[in-house]
Amino acid sequence: MPSIPEAEATGDIAALYADIRQTIGVPLVNLIWRNLATIPGALDWAWSTLKPAYENGSIQAEARALRIGQSLPDVAVLRPSVLSDAGLSAADLVAIGTILESYDRSNPLNLVAIGALLVLLQGNADGAPAGTPAERVAEPPVAGELPSLLALDAMAPETADLARAVNALGARGRTHIMVSMPRHLAHWPGYLRLYRSIIAPLDEDGRLAARIDAVMTEGRSRGALLAAHLSASAALKGKARAATVATLEDFYENAIARMIPVVGLLKNAMPQS
Repeated sequence: MPSIPEAEATGDIAALYADIRQTIGVPLVNLIWRNLATIPGALDWAWSTLKPAYENGSIQAEARALRIGQSLPDVAVLRPSVLSDAGLSAADLVAIGTILESYDRSNPLNLVAIGALLVLLQGNADGAPAGTPAERVAEPPVAGELPSLLALDAMAPETADLARAVNALGARGRTHIMVSMPRHLAHWPGYLRLYRSIIAPLDEDGRLAARIDAVMTEGRSRGALLAAHLSASAALKGKARAATVATLEDFYENAIARMIPVVGLLKNAMPQS
């Protein structure tokens, strides 16, 4: 997917990226924002529309309720011997934990935010379902820095194959979006193998798909609740509007929703110590 990487952003795009990181409280700018930056006016429109709802905590509340309300299949916690055999040190586990925590926080935020933007763009904000907003609970920013985001052609061939394999889990054949998390985790090929071993059985027997579908349904509902309290600061028109709708729908259905249960499962498999 086309995107403007954080390291290459300049001018207004770099300023928007910095504002997104600071406001959301995660040490990364997710691929959806980096992709919107390639559509003239789209990132500025999306962020200016959503920022007030981030600042008042309503997006965080809906995202947190979605995240903690998931009913995930049980997975075994990775044993020390398994982690050691995968070549993972204590420091590696801390770094991997930061990556998982960052995506666990940001993906639900992005899902409900995209759901709200789609309601605004598709003109059915008045049809938002009645409901009670989620309770607002302050959460501290995710601490730590993320490693560099590796390009597939910068990885060893076996590692690139692993990254593609885990990207396909839950995608139901729609793998045209290479999500970012495997590229962050590609610094530890041994962990990518564990990732595949944890998630692949759930993908094969349909349990992962069921959780993804539940997340998509709930994200639409929570996004519609948010949309009733948002107002777009300016109008997107013509090709920019059509491209933004297509991008938001694509990421919602084919990237972000599938990663929310995947990240939750991987977190549950991490040793708590």
